[in-house]
Amino acid sequence: MHPVHMPGCARIGFRLHTGWAMLVAVAAEGEALRVLHRCRVELVAPGRGRFAYHEAAELPLSDAEKWIESVRRTAEDTARTAIQRAIANLNVTAACITTGSASVPNDLAAVLRSHARIHAAEGALYAGAIASACRHFGIPLIAVRERDVWSRASVNAGMTEADLKAGIEAVRKTLGPPWTADHKVATAAALVRS
Repeated sequence: MHPVHMPGCARIGFRLHTGWAMLVAVAAEGEALRVLHRCRVELVAPGRGRFAYHEAAELPLSDAEKWIESVRRTAEDTARTAIQRAIANLNVTAACITTGSASVPNDLAAVLRSHARIHAAEGALYAGAIASACRHFGIPLIAVRERDVWSRASVNAGMTEADLKAGIEAVRKTLGPPWTADHKVATAAALVRS
């Protein structure tokens, strides 16, 4: 689905994965929710490894630091280009990204010694790339733990979680496939307000 020019304002939500994110842009029209655009946003340049910290764990620490910084810069550039393309015809006023709940220490050696921290660090790296792109475009971004996104979105929508989930599920009837769990979570994220 390509972006559609719509008057008014759009909010975008992201569901993050390692190296990519699902983006859904929505606009509220009275009580109705309208999906303006949905797409996969690549956060890694073609030919680059998605699992930056996994790869860094196999390198000497000084090389690992350089590798991660290189991937971070590339991810930020790639995210900026992909998000710009996705929102080109939209008036985006806010964004929300779902994140994990694990914190990442600043000590790279400590991160690389723990498989769980490696995964958390990769999530943080790609969330950071989306945040950098949103800052670049002047789009306010909030991060919400994925486990909290439905409860936060339902409060903002003024309905129960069950009703919100049913409403977002029903969007598939008008849009058609694909309408996966990634699309639904990103849509819920788009409804979250700070």
